[in-house]
Amino acid sequence: MNINWSILVPGPGDVTIPTYGNYGGPGYSNGEVLASPDQPVDYTAPPVDALDELFRTHDMVYDSPDRQVRAEGDLALIQGIEALSQNPLPPEQSLYGGAAILAGIRQMAAVNDHPELLSQPELFAALGTAAEDIQAGLSHLEPADAAGLASWLQQASDLPLTDILF
Repeated sequence: MNINWSILVPGPGDVTIPTYGNYGGPGYSNGEVLASPDQPVDYTAPPVDALDELFRTHDMVYDSPDRQVRAEGDLALIQGIEALSQNPLPPEQSLYGGAAILAGIRQMAAVNDHPELLSQPELFAALGTAAEDIQAGLSHLEPADAAGLASWLQQASDLPLTDILF
């Protein structure tokens, strides 16, 4: 499993989110939860797959304090995931990649303040890819990932979703 359901990091709105591989997730890089945003990272842990390689590159871009550079890194991540999605992806890669597109759009527009980097047609295409990837991932998850997702959703929302999903 490349989604680390038991390694959760703070995400937007104080919701904890699972990490992916060695580089996927805010404040998670080189296979570890970072103690602070300015903690140096050596990037020696190998990416687990092509999606994780995109996250590694994105993490390296975020070493820059420049919001324009970071927004361009967000755009590169979005476009990289869209390119990966041209071929069928494993379910967990599809699920996490789709969610990462949505997170990248948010980061680029709301955090790094450069929404103009995506035209309206490009934004709609990225949103469509994200929705398709999330749907494909959800409909084909392995049982262990489905259980991890149910547990995470229950913890994140404090609702008894295990009975609803299974």
